[in-house]
Amino acid sequence: MKMITGSLQTKHGKYYAVLNLREDGRRRQKWISTGLAVKGNKKAAAAFLDDLLAVYNKRQERLLRAISKMKHPEEFLLEQRRILALPVCEYILEWIEHRSADLQATTVQGYKGMCSGRLSEYFEPLGTTVYDLTGEDLNGFYSWLTRCGLKGASRQRYHGLIHSAFAFLVKHRYLDSNPCDFADRPKAEKFRAAYYSADELTELFKAAADSPIYIPILLTAHYALRRSEVLGLKWSNIDFRNKTVKIAHKVVEQKVGDKWQAVGHDRMKNESSNRLLPLIPEIETALLRLKKHQDEQRRLCREAYDHSFDDYICVDEMGKLIRPSTLSSQFSRLLKENGLRHIRYHDLRHSCASLLLANDVPMKAIQEWLGHSNYRTTADVYSHLDFKSKERSAEIISRLLAG
Repeated sequence: MKMITGSLQTKHGKYYAVLNLREDGRRRQKWISTGLAVKGNKKAAAAFLDDLLAVYNKRQERLLRAISKMKHPEEFLLEQRRILALPVCEYILEWIEHRSADLQATTVQGYKGMCSGRLSEYFEPLGTTVYDLTGEDLNGFYSWLTRCGLKGASRQRYHGLIHSAFAFLVKHRYLDSNPCDFADRPKAEKFRAAYYSADELTELFKAAADSPIYIPILLTAHYALRRSEVLGLKWSNIDFRNKTVKIAHKVVEQKVGDKWQAVGHDRMKNESSNRLLPLIPEIETALLRLKKHQDEQRRLCREAYDHSFDDYICVDEMGKLIRPSTLSSQFSRLLKENGLRHIRYHDLRHSCASLLLANDVPMKAIQEWLGHSNYRTTADVYSHLDFKSKERSAEIISRLLAG
């Protein structure tokens, strides 16, 4: 077994570790940035190279031992060569198809859009293969995304997709390392949610009273529902006897054939999204009024009424599911027509959370109300609004340190 060797090279004023690898009997070089400037860092760069060679040779040793134990090592080597020679985007699309059964339909759609969009636009002209991809290539890609106007959170989504796809190759020993580990992970700007005050929400409810999206607005503002959750709410989820609302279904917009359609799914964003909430009296009254109206619509429209979605609460006057994009656009129009401050539809969810927080509801209870998968998510988004806890801290420290 030949040891992997390497050397230090300089480029753009920085040291690079250049590894001499072999593929199909041919020598290939892999450049990995040390992140160290040339001036005054020769010893540190040499130590970086030594550590890197130790890691690579240890991995190669493990890989060769694993191959020697395989029943059909030649099949593995053929598949490895095929994958490593694939263009980056072609491989990621293969990985998406492989993982599609475990991913949300909207996630698969989003990943494919990223792959056929900016990933292809950047990497295809370069001809970058799976084997060739380096951390520096990814840094160049992230810089290009910035120039395209993408914010940190969007750039992080690309990093996450690439990292997951290449982590699969490392796990199954097609690659000895993940190039994302040698790239600079994009940083996201601290998110600051917009929200309405209680008075602004009251004005919104008045303005929306005769709107076809009144019920979605009312439900979202009271229960901090995601857009997909409010549109997925069914009459069978409402227990009028025991006064509960079950959040267990969602409606998303996805491509079916050549058309975008509203499609229902029982699989929620995460396990915490499935939750049972109390039926608020004002919501109960509004829902019973809507139920009576929908029964009347079915009677008046007869055959013209679409009965496919009779169990859904949020349907239009002809019984069809409301599309998520339609809900957002109608909400924006409603605000503009009534001279109300512009916020996104999703900000109704933030408005609910901010009101709970302002009225001393513990962050843990807010997490459960919103259906966040973990406490940290809730705290990260809303901790800047928790001024009362800071006031209490100020009072305590003032009292303790006074005279």
